Amino acid sequence: MTAFALLVSTPVLPWWLIATCALAFAWFAWATYGKCKLTLPQKCTLWSLRMAAFLLLAWMLLLQSFHTKQSQTEKPAVALLLDTSASMEDNPMGADKTRAERAKELMASPAIRSLSDKARLFIFGLGADIQDNPANLVWYPLNPFQVSKAFLREFGANATAHSDYVRKHLHQNDQKGQEHATDLRDTTLAFTSPRSLISQQIAHIAARFRGDKLAAIILLSDGLDHSSERIDASTLGVPFFIPELEEPGEPVHTAQLDFAVGETSYPKRVTVNWKTGITVAVKRLSGPQAATFPVQLMQDGIVLQEEIVAFADKETTRRLSFQLTPTQQGPQLYEIRIAPPGDENSVNNRKELLIEVTDSKQRILYLEGTPRWEFKFLKRSLLAEQNLQLHAFVKFGDGSFISFDETNSGDPMPALTHESLKEYKAIIFGDLTASALSDEEATAVCKFVEDGGALLMLGGVNAYKEDGLAFTKKLSTIMPASYKSGSTMREGRFTVDFTPEGRVLSAFASLAEEGRFPPLLTLWTPVKPGPFTSAYLAAADGTPVLLARQAGQGRSAMILSDSLWRWQMGGTAGEGGKGLYGRFITQLLYWLCPDKQGDLADAPLQVLIADSEVDQHQKVVVGAIGNVGQGGVSCLITTPSNKTLTLPMLSAKLEGEVGLTQPQNGFRCDFTPNEIGTYKLEARSADGTRHASTILLSRFPELEHTGAPINRAYLHELAEKSGGAWVTWSRCANLLDNLVLTPRTLEIVSVRPIWNHWLGLTILMALYCLEWWLRRKWDMV
Repeated sequence: MTAFALLVSTPVLPWWLIATCALAFAWFAWATYGKCKLTLPQKCTLWSLRMAAFLLLAWMLLLQSFHTKQSQTEKPAVALLLDTSASMEDNPMGADKTRAERAKELMASPAIRSLSDKARLFIFGLGADIQDNPANLVWYPLNPFQVSKAFLREFGANATAHSDYVRKHLHQNDQKGQEHATDLRDTTLAFTSPRSLISQQIAHIAARFRGDKLAAIILLSDGLDHSSERIDASTLGVPFFIPELEEPGEPVHTAQLDFAVGETSYPKRVTVNWKTGITVAVKRLSGPQAATFPVQLMQDGIVLQEEIVAFADKETTRRLSFQLTPTQQGPQLYEIRIAPPGDENSVNNRKELLIEVTDSKQRILYLEGTPRWEFKFLKRSLLAEQNLQLHAFVKFGDGSFISFDETNSGDPMPALTHESLKEYKAIIFGDLTASALSDEEATAVCKFVEDGGALLMLGGVNAYKEDGLAFTKKLSTIMPASYKSGSTMREGRFTVDFTPEGRVLSAFASLAEEGRFPPLLTLWTPVKPGPFTSAYLAAADGTPVLLARQAGQGRSAMILSDSLWRWQMGGTAGEGGKGLYGRFITQLLYWLCPDKQGDLADAPLQVLIADSEVDQHQKVVVGAIGNVGQGGVSCLITTPSNKTLTLPMLSAKLEGEVGLTQPQNGFRCDFTPNEIGTYKLEARSADGTRHASTILLSRFPELEHTGAPINRAYLHELAEKSGGAWVTWSRCANLLDNLVLTPRTLEIVSVRPIWNHWLGLTILMALYCLEWWLRRKWDMV
């Protein structure tokens, strides 16, 4: 490392101006003292003190600093990517070692160990989670290995053991290297990820090192990639060095049968007494012979339905469907169970499903300003919904509302009072001005929402202008946003999609998989979202389309467009043949509507979790928001075996870990479900007067045991296109023979300001004090 320093000035004023001011100040100072009755030495002394103070101030105005430039040589970066999917434990060829064992052996080999002396080695686990926010990786320098946070998260407790091993052993004498390499092969690493998105994760890691160019990527994987798109290795500019972890040949089939319950497809939220479909995939993991066995749908140990599935020889997957009609409200736990004869691995023969069952016949009151397209398609969608009872009214020129719900045609509109609104679960306001509601009616609507009702405001120019119903002061306490000067209904083609917060809502789960939504042609903007408001649907530039908030015990939402009805002509038809628009509106209303009015009235708290279904042993963050009074909050956890655990909830800033997109103050606690089944999570205030609960399903982890051989063609293509190397297992010792490691020289410039040093201020104060003391002494004050 070499270094040199340079004094640099960045003056506030030009040099010539500072010099001119110095001359002028010197002349005026001398002229001032020249008129005083002092001796010449006294005049010179005072003049010198004043000029010294001025020159010190002028020096400070130069803003001088020392710039130290250091040149140092940095080792090149090399990334070692280890596939941690469960398929790495497969051994379809019947080899003496699995792919995982060979990968661990190679990591402990002299070739990799010696690489750490010539390069900065970074290790990543390629599992299902590495793509999560790679920009926030924290590096732990364990020279010669540097292990990333993603790697530690992927390997869990076993990674800590591995890190301790590196700290303890690999820093010792190289003379014991072979002994240490043997110990490393014996270290247990967890290969439990349900899938590996190799192409997607390589792209993320390459982006992570964009400013620190990688010299090479060492990929230890079976190549069984589940990414939606394959990466073009030639575009990364990084050579891939890939060993063959499995010899070619014909798979060796074992006599042991292993069937498993695979993917399931079902709605996570349905209505009581509503027929619901569940699709199940049953997979053969091993064993080629034919098999016939029952597949059961169960609840509380009772078999609800049973289907017989028959596998032909070497057939890998069979799909079947169940139809059930839930009769009870609340979270309902179902179980899919299979009983294959001769299956020795029974842990994957069952899977639990959690379905939220809501009220039947939820009454909706819809008031519209004019019979527009939005009114037509919304009315059509809600009337077709057997569990929603719509009462629709349109305002006419004389100010009266006429019934248009086609079921109670001619009935007068109900009075908007506190008592009459108790008959409804939700209110929809269309394109109405503020004059549509009296002060008493607006107060009743606010009380309705605060007591647990739902309010949906549809887009419209009349409703969203300054004197519109949406932004009137009468409803300001419950609306998600307020009026902002200059807002207007913009026209164009606006691409929209769910925000991250919208995607985590189970109500929109099926819609989030829709892909691309038809563009909107209008958008009301700008608006001023409230402090407790979240955006669930937004345009490509971030402009909100759907805003919602919790208002008391209820919810309110705004759709900031009057062209959403065009979704009726776009998108794919879902279950029951319902179009995209109908599914969006009905699922939005089901989410806005409370499940049980009484429960919500007793639950001022909100319990938040990022996902209602997690794998066993996966850490869960439980959050709580709301007014909890004095004394804090605790979380009461009831396990599937009916044991209880009470955890204190600490004050924290909540965000993505509990499904929020914006930081919000609240409380949190962490726990790990160690049992399979349903957990009840209940947040309670210290005085016991406030509580809220939710349900969490802990399921057996799905492991990626495919029994398929490695994807040799994909791995060979990665190595060839990137200019790297693909070697057979017998030649693994020569894997890095063609690796070129060229150190780079870095120039680091550090800046140390000296103009603001404390010593300068001390000298300046001393000069002023000394001048003042001499002036007093010589009777000049």
